[in-house]
Amino acid sequence: MVRVGILVMARNKEELMLKNEVHRLKIVKRYLENEGHEIVTSKMMKSDQANLEKEMKEMVDTHKLDLILTIGGIGFRETDVVPEVTKSIIHRDANALMQGISCFCLQISRKSILNRGVAGIRNKTLIVNFPEDTKLLIFILDFALETILQGIRIIKSDKSF
Repeated sequence: MVRVGILVMARNKEELMLKNEVHRLKIVKRYLENEGHEIVTSKMMKSDQANLEKEMKEMVDTHKLDLILTIGGIGFRETDVVPEVTKSIIHRDANALMQGISCFCLQISRKSILNRGVAGIRNKTLIVNFPEDTKLLIFILDFALETILQGIRIIKSDKSF
């Protein structure tokens, strides 16, 4: 079982004000829970650099999560700052993980070439940026979850000498 935090970037003000979870958050939560993982925290938020950095650091440093998934905020819009925030807080890159996900996504949607998502490690937490496209989320999880879990096992078992 992996302890997971999910951050979803709101597409607009109306979505940010919703009382109910948006569909893309429900999909990812249900998928991970069905696989036996614990969703410790999930949050809809504005793609704002300072608040996002604070939230991600809290998930890692306070909640000690194994995995943080961000959904959205990785495109070409000026407000899409998730990759920059992720890069600013990670200690080590996990570039090949994102390259694999990107190559896989290109087989499904040519638009996915416009995603700028990154992945990396902060302390003992793996952080992965997912696109906001609801149709791609299940495909990405089907394709990459086993590899993501293997990465987490390696991070957790690291016994440096």
